[in-house]
Amino acid sequence: MVSHRLRTHAVTSTVFLALLLILVLGGVIRGGAAQATQNEETFDWRTDWAVAEGFTMEPDSSGYSLPAAIAFVPEPGPDPKDPLYFVTELRGKLKVVTNDRSVYTFAENFLKFVPEEELPAGRGQGGEAGLCLDPPHGYIFATFLYTNDNGSLRNNIVRYSTTPGTFGLGPVDHVVFTDVFKNYESGLAHHIGPCQVVGDELFVGIGEAWQPHLAQDPNAMVGKIYRMDLDGRPLPDNPFYEDDDITKARNYVWATGLRNPYSLKVIDGRVFVADNGLGTDRFVEVQAGEDYGWNGVESSIHKRADFIWAPSLGPTQLQFLPPNSTLLDGKYDGQFFVGMTGSSRPNRWPGVQNFPYDFERGMLTDVPKYFLRWRGSGEQMLVGVAFGPDGLYVVPTYANEAGDTSIYRIIPDPTNSYPYKPTQTNDPIVLIREKGCLGCHRIGSDGGFGGTAGPDLSRELLLARVQARLENEQYRQNLVALNQLEQDPYIATRLDREAVLAAKGEEAAQIWVEAQIREPLWDTRASAMPNMNISRQEAEIITEYLLRDPEESQGFTSFLPQQLRSRTSWVMFAGGLIIGAIGMFTGNWIRRRWKESHRHNV
Repeated sequence: MVSHRLRTHAVTSTVFLALLLILVLGGVIRGGAAQATQNEETFDWRTDWAVAEGFTMEPDSSGYSLPAAIAFVPEPGPDPKDPLYFVTELRGKLKVVTNDRSVYTFAENFLKFVPEEELPAGRGQGGEAGLCLDPPHGYIFATFLYTNDNGSLRNNIVRYSTTPGTFGLGPVDHVVFTDVFKNYESGLAHHIGPCQVVGDELFVGIGEAWQPHLAQDPNAMVGKIYRMDLDGRPLPDNPFYEDDDITKARNYVWATGLRNPYSLKVIDGRVFVADNGLGTDRFVEVQAGEDYGWNGVESSIHKRADFIWAPSLGPTQLQFLPPNSTLLDGKYDGQFFVGMTGSSRPNRWPGVQNFPYDFERGMLTDVPKYFLRWRGSGEQMLVGVAFGPDGLYVVPTYANEAGDTSIYRIIPDPTNSYPYKPTQTNDPIVLIREKGCLGCHRIGSDGGFGGTAGPDLSRELLLARVQARLENEQYRQNLVALNQLEQDPYIATRLDREAVLAAKGEEAAQIWVEAQIREPLWDTRASAMPNMNISRQEAEIITEYLLRDPEESQGFTSFLPQQLRSRTSWVMFAGGLIIGAIGMFTGNWIRRRWKESHRHNV
């Protein structure tokens, strides 16, 4: 009887706890589903994007399918139905948006390309890509990848003619530059990309189509910057020009050795490119006739780079805001803006980055920062960037959660009412990447992409190097001497030198590293390391990370996406508690059964 009661009690308790587990987990799942439903019903597109301080963002036009590039009419006509800007779609349509924000199909059905898989699959990258306008002639140039009659992939350019100056809602005629490209195979990725009209010249960026061994060969079309006239003929002053043969690649080549120069901008005759690499990207000023070294090896993408994005963010359309512009309230005059396809991986967000450039010295004067940053949860790429008459316009490729694919406009907002900002993070890894540290330095197996410009920042090597310096009497005397200088940055960093001289051991090393990160000139009269405008708080975060104990661990949930951590931790705790209770009860029941059986046997 006792055994029967125990067994009945055990079964009843076990069933009860199992049901409790099901109810709890079911409640979590239902809660998650309810939350998802609520999110769909109350979706606010602004939650997808963070915008720079002092600006707001709003949809400008919508109704696109995989948009790829944008180009504005410099002086649009005054009527509501006069064209304001054009947008390419990856699958072959060219759209025109009028002053009243009506969207029309300007042209279609010239593109013969059907991908085996659609984006976001890699095989879906091909199609209509770059776009540029020539107002004096009313020309619209669109670059594209297509499949020829033999089933091979080829690059191409179509030139539409319409009303000079103000353009129109449809083409008068068109010309396709097929013969220029017909002898050279392209690929599903790294195909023809951006274009820009400069006077009577057309510059075009062409990727290496996964043929890196041809990127440096002027006789091959891939991995190049091309330059031609507006009728598709090579220009005699091109650096490799031989004759007027339009089928000969070298007649068109302006520069070689690029991987995927999907970002191209010509400013006062100077050609700038953001070149997509494998794990890193580069920004570089491209000179006529020069080779930029891409040969299929990751390190070759860093040749002659003015800046290296590490890890890769996939630069797309590149624009420049002229000096003395009032378009963005004068806060970003003389800066480049570049779209980023980004990634679904953490800290590699799609968006728009901006950075200043010193044209006299030929160098960035600050690291790129996010002007617009993706903060949504799904797939997204930022492919188009352009300055319109009233702000910065951006082109995301994919529809948002509400199913809308829109062109957005970013304009100054004195009230600063937009709810989400691309504020600096407290994550040291993000800070190190955003500040470009891995471009010159190594941290363990990461970084060092810029060659040997900076020393290894791994903890043991860094501590040994700093402590050796601080034990050098000559170095300490130099610090004392710098304290006598009555000029900045030596006045502003005087307390840092005094603090490091008074401290000992790892405390002194910590002060030294933090001071070095904030101001590279704090302990010397000349430094190859640029000032990256890093705040004291950011320097403290990076220093703590560099000098941390490598044995420290952040625990299991640190490997999970942030939005999953709280719910996952709770589910794991609740599930573990219930399962543990079941196990404990079952164990007690088995132990009692064994004791009862043992007593009967005795």
